[in-house]
Amino acid sequence: MRVTIGSTLFAFASSGFLYLIPPQPATPWIRSAFRLWQGHAYVVVVKYPLAEIEAARLYEDGKPLGPANSDPQEITLQGKGLYRFYRETDETVPVLMFSSSDNTDPNTNGRKYMIK
Repeated sequence: MRVTIGSTLFAFASSGFLYLIPPQPATPWIRSAFRLWQGHAYVVVVKYPLAEIEAARLYEDGKPLGPANSDPQEITLQGKGLYRFYRETDETVPVLMFSSSDNTDPNTNGRKYMIK
C-alpha cells in the first residue's frame, strides 16, 4: 500500500516538474536530409508551427528565396529558389518543397537553410 501511494506521489511530482520546463521553440534551421522529388525540387519535413506556416519565409545563407507558395511544377522545372510549404491531409507537420537558388543539390552545396 505504501509503495503504491509513494509511486503515485512520485508520478504526480514528476509530471508537475515537466510543466516547469519551458517548451522548446521550433528550430528555424532545417537540418534534415533533403529528398530529391524530381527535377530541381527537393522536399523535407520541417518542425514549424502549423499556425505560422502561411507567413513563414525560406532563407538560404541569410538571403530570402522565393517567391513563396510557388507552383510545384515551376519548382520542379524552373527551380531558382522557388518554394512552397504544404501539409498532406494525413500529416500533422508541414513539408517544404523548394529548390536552391542555383539549382544545386542542397545536401552538398554547403549552404544553410532557415525558416523565419
